[in-house]
Amino acid sequence: MKKIILFAFLLMSISLVFADLEVDIPFDLDIIGEDFSSVGPYEYESDWITITNNSSSSQAYTFMYTNVNTPTGWTMSVCNDIGTCYMPNSPVPFDIPAGESVLIHILINVTSTDGFGFSFTFNEGDLTEPMVFDFTFNTADNVSADDELLVPEKLSQNYPNPFNPSTTISYELSSHELANASLTIYNTKGQLVRTFKDLNESGNIVWDGRDSNNNIVNSGVYFYKMNCIKTSIVRKMILIK
Repeated sequence: MKKIILFAFLLMSISLVFADLEVDIPFDLDIIGEDFSSVGPYEYESDWITITNNSSSSQAYTFMYTNVNTPTGWTMSVCNDIGTCYMPNSPVPFDIPAGESVLIHILINVTSTDGFGFSFTFNEGDLTEPMVFDFTFNTADNVSADDELLVPEKLSQNYPNPFNPSTTISYELSSHELANASLTIYNTKGQLVRTFKDLNESGNIVWDGRDSNNNIVNSGVYFYKMNCIKTSIVRKMILIK
């Protein structure tokens, strides 16, 4: 049974900052393509993802996209704005000068009604831990054929936002997902602030602005991440005192 979303607004753009690396993804991580049964074979092309080094020095990051279960007959490419495409499942250097950006986008050639998952991982440089983004791609007719793939509204924007002293995070999970899901909160340095396990059937969590040691955290930007079976979803919130 689906849990009721208490707050329906959903961010379609994700901008996540760990250390001084900012990754701006201007679309939802759970991508719904065109209806294959209506349009036939097509190429999906995403908007450009911007990776920015906000530090005062050049950083040698690495980038890897993992793609192990592309449907038969499909192809996927991840390329930058100068035409270089990357090999899947193999880290490549991402040397970014101070204050500059790299642009990448996703190309998927669709030849059937189907779907799959893939991930982006950024590492090294000044990162304290890897940044991982988990995506899904499904044709519209594949989503309608399998309710378990209806993932874009699993996690709502917290309310209120900005907030002080507490905020409610609402979610919508199936019973199967609920048993295996957790919600984690990070600061802008990528440090883990709080973990919520054993999520409740009411479909919401209240965060009181405290860390796992019950200490009140500072004002600022925080990120909360829903970890499910098929995907991970990230949203941003702001604590103001």
